[in-house]
Amino acid sequence: MKLPVFAPRVRNLIHRNRNLFSGVFFVSAMLGGSVHAHQTYLLPDKFHHTEAETVSVALTSALAFPNMESGPAKDRIASFSVSIGDEIIEDVSFEEGGAALTMRFAAERLGTAVVAISSKPRAGEIPPEDVELYLDEIEADAVVREAFDALPGSPPLRRSYAKHAKTFFCIKTCDGANKLATPAGQKLEFVAGAGSFRLLLDGKPLAGKQVTIVPFDGETSSVATDEHGKILVPDALSGVIMLSAVWITLPDEPDGVYHSDYATLTVDLGRLP
Repeated sequence: MKLPVFAPRVRNLIHRNRNLFSGVFFVSAMLGGSVHAHQTYLLPDKFHHTEAETVSVALTSALAFPNMESGPAKDRIASFSVSIGDEIIEDVSFEEGGAALTMRFAAERLGTAVVAISSKPRAGEIPPEDVELYLDEIEADAVVREAFDALPGSPPLRRSYAKHAKTFFCIKTCDGANKLATPAGQKLEFVAGAGSFRLLLDGKPLAGKQVTIVPFDGETSSVATDEHGKILVPDALSGVIMLSAVWITLPDEPDGVYHSDYATLTVDLGRLP
Protein backbone atom coordinates (compact mmCIF):
# COMPACT_ATOMS: atom_id res chain seq x y z
CA MET A 1 0.00 0.00 0.00
CA LYS A 2 1.36 3.38 -0.97
CA LEU A 3 1.72 5.88 1.86
CA PRO A 4 0.32 9.41 1.50
CA VAL A 5 2.77 12.22 0.78
CA PHE A 6 2.81 15.58 2.50
CA ALA A 7 0.61 18.40 1.34
CA PRO A 8 2.58 21.51 0.34
CA ARG A 9 1.50 23.38 3.45
CA VAL A 10 -0.38 22.64 6.65
CA ARG A 11 -3.03 24.74 8.32
CA ASN A 12 -2.33 26.62 11.51
CA LEU A 13 -4.43 24.45 13.80
CA ILE A 14 -3.20 25.55 17.21
CA HIS A 15 -3.52 28.91 18.98
CA ARG A 16 -0.02 29.88 20.05
CA ASN A 17 -1.12 31.31 23.39
CA ARG A 18 -2.08 27.75 24.37
CA ASN A 19 1.28 26.27 23.46
CA LEU A 20 4.32 25.97 25.64
CA PHE A 21 8.02 26.29 25.11
CA SER A 22 10.57 23.59 26.00
CA GLY A 23 13.87 22.02 24.89
CA VAL A 24 14.44 18.55 23.53
CA PHE A 25 16.65 16.79 26.00
CA PHE A 26 13.90 14.16 26.26
CA VAL A 27 12.46 12.32 23.28
CA SER A 28 10.15 9.30 23.52
CA ALA A 29 10.82 6.34 21.27
CA MET A 30 8.57 6.20 18.21
CA LEU A 31 7.78 2.59 19.02
CA GLY A 32 6.87 2.77 22.68
CA GLY A 33 4.55 4.54 25.06
CA SER A 34 6.84 4.48 28.07
CA VAL A 35 9.50 7.02 29.00
CA HIS A 36 12.74 6.54 27.01
CA ALA A 37 15.49 9.06 26.27
CA HIS A 38 15.51 8.25 22.56
CA GLN A 39 16.00 10.48 19.54
CA THR A 40 14.30 9.63 16.24
CA TYR A 41 16.11 10.74 13.09
CA LEU A 42 16.97 9.99 9.45
CA LEU A 43 20.44 8.90 8.35
CA PRO A 44 21.29 8.56 4.63
CA ASP A 45 23.89 5.98 3.66
CA LYS A 46 26.00 8.93 2.41
CA PHE A 47 25.59 12.68 2.65
CA HIS A 48 27.33 13.11 -0.71
CA HIS A 49 26.77 10.63 -3.51
CA THR A 50 29.36 10.79 -6.27
CA GLU A 51 26.92 9.60 -8.95
CA ALA A 52 23.27 8.80 -9.53
CA GLU A 53 22.54 5.49 -7.82
CA THR A 54 20.11 3.78 -5.46
CA VAL A 55 19.92 5.81 -2.27
CA SER A 56 19.19 4.36 1.19
CA VAL A 57 17.93 6.45 4.09
CA ALA A 58 17.44 4.87 7.53
CA LEU A 59 14.82 6.00 10.05
CA THR A 60 15.90 4.99 13.53
CA SER A 61 15.48 5.74 17.23
CA ALA A 62 18.50 5.59 19.51
CA LEU A 63 19.76 6.72 22.87
CA ALA A 64 22.56 8.67 21.20
CA PHE A 65 23.12 10.12 17.72
CA PRO A 66 24.35 8.65 15.34
CA ASN A 67 23.63 5.16 16.69
CA MET A 68 20.95 3.06 15.03
CA GLU A 69 19.07 0.96 17.58
CA SER A 70 15.32 0.68 16.94
CA GLY A 71 13.43 0.80 13.66
CA PRO A 72 9.69 1.57 13.55
CA ALA A 73 7.26 -0.54 11.55
CA LYS A 74 6.08 0.88 8.24
CA ASP A 75 2.54 1.26 9.55
CA ARG A 76 3.80 3.79 12.13
CA ILE A 77 4.45 6.28 9.32
CA ALA A 78 1.77 8.90 8.73
CA SER A 79 3.35 10.71 5.76
CA PHE A 80 6.61 11.24 3.91
CA SER A 81 8.15 13.19 1.05
CA VAL A 82 11.28 12.70 -1.06
CA SER A 83 12.63 15.20 -3.58
CA ILE A 84 15.80 15.86 -5.56
CA GLY A 85 15.99 19.45 -6.68
CA ASP A 86 12.58 20.34 -8.13
CA GLU A 87 11.55 16.72 -8.75
CA ILE A 88 9.30 14.76 -6.39
CA ILE A 89 10.38 11.12 -6.10
CA GLU A 90 7.31 8.89 -5.87
CA ASP A 91 8.83 5.42 -6.31
CA VAL A 92 10.08 4.80 -2.76
CA SER A 93 10.37 1.38 -1.12
CA PHE A 94 10.45 0.56 2.60
CA GLU A 95 12.23 -2.29 4.37
CA GLU A 96 11.61 -2.97 8.05
CA GLY A 97 14.51 -3.95 10.27
CA GLY A 98 15.35 -4.25 13.93
CA ALA A 99 17.68 -1.23 13.93
CA ALA A 100 15.98 0.95 11.30
CA LEU A 101 13.19 1.35 8.78
CA THR A 102 15.06 1.82 5.49
CA MET A 103 13.75 3.90 2.59
CA ARG A 104 15.23 3.32 -0.88
CA PHE A 105 14.81 5.18 -4.15
CA ALA A 106 16.67 5.63 -7.41
CA ALA A 107 18.53 8.93 -7.73
CA GLU A 108 17.86 9.37 -11.44
CA ARG A 109 18.79 13.04 -11.37
CA LEU A 110 21.45 15.13 -9.66
CA GLY A 111 21.13 17.83 -7.03
CA THR A 112 20.11 18.42 -3.43
CA ALA A 113 17.90 15.74 -1.88
CA VAL A 114 15.35 16.34 0.88
CA VAL A 115 13.71 13.47 2.75
CA ALA A 116 11.03 14.14 5.39
CA ILE A 117 8.95 11.65 7.34
CA SER A 118 6.42 11.89 10.19
CA SER A 119 4.95 9.31 12.53
CA LYS A 120 1.34 8.79 13.46
CA PRO A 121 0.45 10.33 16.84
CA ARG A 122 0.80 8.02 19.79
CA ALA A 123 -0.78 8.38 23.23
CA GLY A 124 -0.08 7.02 26.70
CA GLU A 125 0.34 7.94 30.34
CA ILE A 126 3.31 8.87 32.49
CA PRO A 127 2.86 7.21 35.91
CA PRO A 128 2.67 9.57 38.91
CA GLU A 129 6.11 8.61 40.19
CA ASP A 130 7.70 9.59 36.84
CA VAL A 131 5.83 12.85 36.17
CA GLU A 132 8.42 15.15 37.77
CA LEU A 133 11.26 13.49 35.85
CA TYR A 134 9.28 13.75 32.61
CA LEU A 135 8.52 17.45 33.15
CA ASP A 136 12.19 18.10 33.94
CA GLU A 137 13.39 16.29 30.85
CA ILE A 138 11.06 18.17 28.50
CA GLU A 139 11.92 21.42 30.34
CA ALA A 140 8.26 22.16 30.99
CA ASP A 141 7.79 25.73 32.17
CA ALA A 142 5.93 26.98 35.25
CA VAL A 143 2.58 27.20 33.43
CA VAL A 144 2.57 23.46 32.69
CA ARG A 145 3.74 22.52 36.16
CA GLU A 146 1.24 24.75 37.95
CA ALA A 147 -1.63 23.50 35.80
CA PHE A 148 -0.80 19.85 36.42
CA ASP A 149 0.11 20.30 40.10
CA ALA A 150 -3.32 21.86 40.72
CA LEU A 151 -5.01 18.52 39.96
CA PRO A 152 -6.25 16.65 43.06
CA GLY A 153 -4.40 13.57 44.22
CA SER A 154 -1.47 12.08 42.30
CA PRO A 155 -2.80 11.39 38.82
CA PRO A 156 -0.76 10.11 35.86
CA LEU A 157 0.10 12.63 33.15
CA ARG A 158 -1.77 11.98 29.91
CA ARG A 159 0.40 12.69 26.90
CA SER A 160 0.56 12.14 23.15
CA TYR A 161 3.38 12.73 20.71
CA ALA A 162 4.41 12.67 17.05
CA LYS A 163 7.87 12.55 15.48
CA HIS A 164 9.01 14.59 12.48
CA ALA A 165 12.40 13.66 10.98
CA LYS A 166 14.18 15.28 8.06
CA THR A 167 17.55 15.05 6.26
CA PHE A 168 19.43 16.96 3.53
CA PHE A 169 22.13 15.44 1.30
CA CYS A 170 23.57 15.79 -2.22
CA ILE A 171 23.50 13.60 -5.33
CA LYS A 172 26.82 14.43 -7.05
CA THR A 173 26.11 18.18 -6.80
CA CYS A 174 24.26 20.38 -4.33
CA ASP A 175 22.37 22.25 -7.05
CA GLY A 176 18.79 23.15 -6.27
CA ALA A 177 19.61 23.89 -2.64
CA ASN A 178 17.00 26.68 -2.70
CA LYS A 179 14.48 23.89 -2.02
CA LEU A 180 15.95 23.50 1.46
CA ALA A 181 14.09 26.64 2.48
CA THR A 182 10.73 25.21 1.36
CA PRO A 183 8.66 23.56 4.15
CA ALA A 184 7.83 19.90 3.63
CA GLY A 185 4.51 20.32 5.44
CA GLN A 186 5.49 18.87 8.81
CA LYS A 187 3.94 20.28 11.99
CA LEU A 188 7.37 21.16 13.36
CA GLU A 189 10.39 21.20 11.02
CA PHE A 190 13.76 22.67 10.19
CA VAL A 191 14.56 24.42 6.90
CA ALA A 192 17.81 25.94 5.59
CA GLY A 193 18.77 28.89 3.45
CA ALA A 194 21.32 31.68 3.12
CA GLY A 195 23.85 29.75 5.17
CA SER A 196 21.61 29.26 8.21
CA PHE A 197 18.79 27.11 9.61
CA ARG A 198 15.30 28.06 10.75
CA LEU A 199 12.70 26.29 12.88
CA LEU A 200 9.08 26.38 11.68
CA LEU A 201 5.80 25.60 13.43
CA ASP A 202 2.90 25.13 11.01
CA GLY A 203 5.14 26.61 8.31
CA LYS A 204 5.85 29.82 10.27
CA PRO A 205 9.10 30.86 12.03
CA LEU A 206 9.19 29.85 15.68
CA ALA A 207 10.98 32.43 17.83
CA GLY A 208 12.62 31.93 21.22
CA LYS A 209 12.68 28.16 20.92
CA GLN A 210 15.44 25.99 22.35
CA VAL A 211 17.27 23.81 19.79
CA THR A 212 19.76 21.08 20.61
CA ILE A 213 22.77 20.60 18.31
CA VAL A 214 24.40 17.15 18.36
CA PRO A 215 27.56 16.72 16.25
CA PHE A 216 28.63 13.36 14.83
CA ASP A 217 31.70 13.70 17.00
CA GLY A 218 31.92 16.24 19.77
CA GLU A 219 29.96 17.90 22.53
CA THR A 220 26.21 18.57 22.43
CA SER A 221 25.19 22.23 22.68
CA SER A 222 21.97 24.22 22.85
CA VAL A 223 20.87 27.51 21.27
CA ALA A 224 17.63 29.50 21.06
CA THR A 225 16.04 30.66 17.81
CA ASP A 226 15.91 34.42 17.19
CA GLU A 227 12.79 36.43 16.35
CA HIS A 228 12.83 35.01 12.81
CA GLY A 229 13.20 31.41 13.95
CA LYS A 230 16.86 31.46 12.88
CA ILE A 231 19.40 29.14 14.48
CA LEU A 232 23.03 30.18 14.82
CA VAL A 233 25.24 27.08 14.57
CA PRO A 234 28.66 27.74 16.17
CA ASP A 235 31.36 28.42 13.56
CA ALA A 236 33.59 25.80 15.17
CA LEU A 237 31.18 23.01 14.22
CA SER A 238 31.74 21.08 11.01
CA GLY A 239 30.70 17.79 9.43
CA VAL A 240 27.51 15.89 10.18
CA ILE A 241 25.19 17.24 12.89
CA MET A 242 21.67 16.66 14.15
CA LEU A 243 19.34 19.51 15.14
CA SER A 244 16.42 18.68 17.42
CA ALA A 245 13.54 20.56 19.04
CA VAL A 246 10.17 19.87 20.68
CA TRP A 247 6.94 21.87 20.86
CA ILE A 248 4.50 21.22 23.73
CA THR A 249 0.78 21.95 23.36
CA LEU A 250 -1.07 22.72 26.58
CA PRO A 251 -4.51 21.07 26.84
CA ASP A 252 -7.71 23.02 27.43
CA GLU A 253 -7.97 21.47 30.89
CA PRO A 254 -5.13 20.51 33.28
CA ASP A 255 -6.26 16.86 33.20
CA GLY A 256 -6.25 16.80 29.40
CA VAL A 257 -3.65 15.43 26.98
CA TYR A 258 -0.27 17.18 26.81
CA HIS A 259 0.84 16.79 23.18
CA SER A 260 4.46 16.96 22.00
CA ASP A 261 5.77 17.39 18.46
CA TYR A 262 9.43 16.43 18.08
CA ALA A 263 11.55 17.48 15.10
CA THR A 264 15.04 16.46 13.98
CA LEU A 265 17.24 17.36 11.02
CA THR A 266 20.47 15.62 9.98
CA VAL A 267 22.85 17.37 7.61
CA ASP A 268 26.51 17.63 6.66
CA LEU A 269 27.50 21.26 7.25
CA GLY A 270 30.22 20.92 4.62
CA ARG A 271 27.63 20.13 1.94
CA LEU A 272 25.42 23.18 2.43
CA PRO A 273 25.90 25.94 -0.19
